[in-house]
Amino acid sequence: MLERLGRIRDAHGAGVALGPLRVALGGMLLWQSLDAAHELTRLGYFGDHFHWPYLPEALVPSHAAYVAIVATRVCLAIMVLVGFACRPALTASGALGLYVLLCDRLQFHHNRYSLALFAVLVGLTPCDVSFRVVDGGGPPLPRTGPLWAVRLAQVQVSIIYLASGGSKLLDPAWRGGAVLADRIARHAHIAVAKGVPAWLVDYLARPASASALSKAAILTELALAFALWSRRMRVAALWWGVWFHVVIQLTTKVEVFSFLTVAMYAVFVTPDERTRQLRFDPTTALGQVIGLASRWLDWFARFDAKPWEPDDIEGAHAFVIVRRDGTRVTGLRAAATLTRCVPILFPLWAPLSLVAAFTRKGELSPTRDAASE
Repeated sequence: MLERLGRIRDAHGAGVALGPLRVALGGMLLWQSLDAAHELTRLGYFGDHFHWPYLPEALVPSHAAYVAIVATRVCLAIMVLVGFACRPALTASGALGLYVLLCDRLQFHHNRYSLALFAVLVGLTPCDVSFRVVDGGGPPLPRTGPLWAVRLAQVQVSIIYLASGGSKLLDPAWRGGAVLADRIARHAHIAVAKGVPAWLVDYLARPASASALSKAAILTELALAFALWSRRMRVAALWWGVWFHVVIQLTTKVEVFSFLTVAMYAVFVTPDERTRQLRFDPTTALGQVIGLASRWLDWFARFDAKPWEPDDIEGAHAFVIVRRDGTRVTGLRAAATLTRCVPILFPLWAPLSLVAAFTRKGELSPTRDAASE
């Protein structure tokens, strides 16, 4: 056990995938802090009304101090977004968020607590090596760094799923679907406004449908708590989790919780950089699109993308991908690999991979270890 803890403590890896995560957290922190500023102007200072602090009342800030805290949180969120002193800014922003929640438990929501906690943890990771508008001068930052805080963030993601799924499992009203049916009915207008058909919302709010969905939600959360730790099951679990949270976001009101959880999936990305090769044909329209997408959408820096030179592959092909295990693929199999690695295309990965599994077309060399792709 001590040896394993030592390996976690000493683990190093590429931090490039943590840059997009930092930006996502910065955006959510900015939204949250601006919302707090709006509430301050609309409703006034919470300390002037009934509030319920965890801390002694003497530690609750004054009106002027709270205004300064809100202004500071806005500034810190902007620093996180642009990459200026972003690690201390991220940690400080999360710490201030936790402090405010301790000052008034009436403001507590699970997503607010989770956002503040994840901000503190990600601030302890090498999340400043990419996606920086402002570099602050000085020598270039190393592309790798310690990842022990990444492991803590992974544990926290699993704890959230385990606590959420476990509490629902122990609640008869949740297991039976009553809670979910009520939630869907109360938020029906929100779902319809987001484009969900009204007939589908009505169908999901029925007792039988809500009961089935409740059990599926409980099973999903408990499964994700453990499946994310399996190398064989992780990609499928992440894909299922993405669509799980898309459905939640479309049908209920959960503030930033779904966006936060999906963003935190970045901590499960393998910490390497450009270990796959992408070669595209710049003389074709599709090749040009692939080349452009590799520059703008490969946020985790999974591909070393370059225009190709003449090769010995038979037939027309707009792009070729060389996987981490050295195998080469084109066509549908290459598209599946691309969607697996590009975050914004990831929701398409499973159906593309399923179709590609029924054909050998596009496989240019024997697959040695598909799991290590």
